[in-house]
Amino acid sequence: PGHAVAALAAYPSLSCTGGPFQVRSEWGVADDIFCAGNDSVFTFVEDVLKEVMALFPSTYIHIGGDEAPKVRWKACQKCQARIRAEGLKDEMELQSYFVKRVERFLKANGRRLIGWDEILEGGLAPEATVMSWRGVQGGIDAAKENHDVIMTPTDFCYFDYYQADPATEPETIGGMVTLKTVYGFEPTPPVLSPAQARHILGAQGNLWTEYIDSPSKAEYMAYPRAIALAEVNWSPKETRNWEDFLDRLDSQYKRLEYMGVNFSKGSLQVDITTMRDSANHRNLVVISSETKGHDIFYTLDGSEPGPGSTKYTEPFEVKSTSTVRACLVKDNEVKGQVN
Repeated sequence: PGHAVAALAAYPSLSCTGGPFQVRSEWGVADDIFCAGNDSVFTFVEDVLKEVMALFPSTYIHIGGDEAPKVRWKACQKCQARIRAEGLKDEMELQSYFVKRVERFLKANGRRLIGWDEILEGGLAPEATVMSWRGVQGGIDAAKENHDVIMTPTDFCYFDYYQADPATEPETIGGMVTLKTVYGFEPTPPVLSPAQARHILGAQGNLWTEYIDSPSKAEYMAYPRAIALAEVNWSPKETRNWEDFLDRLDSQYKRLEYMGVNFSKGSLQVDITTMRDSANHRNLVVISSETKGHDIFYTLDGSEPGPGSTKYTEPFEVKSTSTVRACLVKDNEVKGQVN
């Protein structure tokens, strides 16, 4: 019932307060949501879903269900009347009532409901599939109740987050999900029994576009992380190997270049930091990368490093003002971008 301000701006009678409303122009979570005590809301929602089902033949229909503050419902006479009439305990159960009512409509039309993990609050709709985005716990809880689950936690699956040093990357909403982080994700939590684990259908990468203003940037944020998540989804855990994946990724980079895809080389970056050598009273420069199997070369005068520069082997001391730049090299070629 949340994220509905655009609809409420056009149809303010579907709200608890009657408006007026302005269509949002910035990201955020609004207190104004669909009024759960107003039957005309469900008529509207069903009419919209009829149009959606006519356009899309898919079995699953995603209805959202996330980020629905209960502020308006608590003060709304119609919503409170609905709680009393349906014998509900509170506004959490009122949201469950809302979702279950929509599920019955979808089921009557031969479709299945998917919602974000907030639909667990107040009681899960009988046959709903849960997308667990606020971590994996929602997915665990749903699987234990024998509901199908798609794992999509922010820490591993949000491709609108940074994938390398923010200082060198295009602006994003924040966060950090590197290629290695994505590849290290295991969608099926070990706490589940084999029967429960069968309800984990897989994982999904999310690419929200508040900070994406072109198809080119969308490609940059999606690839190669989408390739890593594909392997996570389609390969048994015991066969996944990060170093082997990186070796094979070289050929994928060539495919992406041939196809004209604007992919990120953020995983082929180096991190340049310092550390204190207390024993010898000196500061050391440390250069590292999450990508193995590549050599690191660096310069100290700000010039472009390459295969002919100094090879990094261990932390080193810089005794005068210097501009350290470094890059990864493999097969005598610079890989990724220079830092």
